[in-house]
Amino acid sequence: MLKFNKKFKRELKGFSLIEVVVAMSILMVAFIGLVQSFPLGNSINDSSQKKTTASYLAQEKIESLYSSGYDNIATGTIEIKHRLSSDKNDFFYKYQRETEVYYMDENLNASSSDTGLKRITTRVYYLNTLTKGEENIIMNTLISKH
Repeated sequence: MLKFNKKFKRELKGFSLIEVVVAMSILMVAFIGLVQSFPLGNSINDSSQKKTTASYLAQEKIESLYSSGYDNIATGTIEIKHRLSSDKNDFFYKYQRETEVYYMDENLNASSSDTGLKRITTRVYYLNTLTKGEENIIMNTLISKH
């Protein structure tokens, strides 16, 4: 049998049960905090995806009007706020869009007569998963007669 002496006692290395429990508690708190951040990250990604999609939908409408030419774009409300799909299972069902076209003067103020400049305004509405409220993207562009 080994005799325990002061020299041998000092060479013993290891952790006590209390040290292990404290270390495990600290690790658990850190792990739980890390795991709880994943749902927030998913919500932020979803919100960003919806905002990007809304931007593309607004840009698509503006480009389709722009490509038809100045003279073929009517003024006033082109489309009232409406869902982009009537099918609830469709991806675009969650989005609504409205488009307006107005004459503009040389100071970029609304005008009642044709000044050779039109402003196309498109708004796309969507439900933000972070704020749980409706948000919108507004996109404007100018088109000139010449």
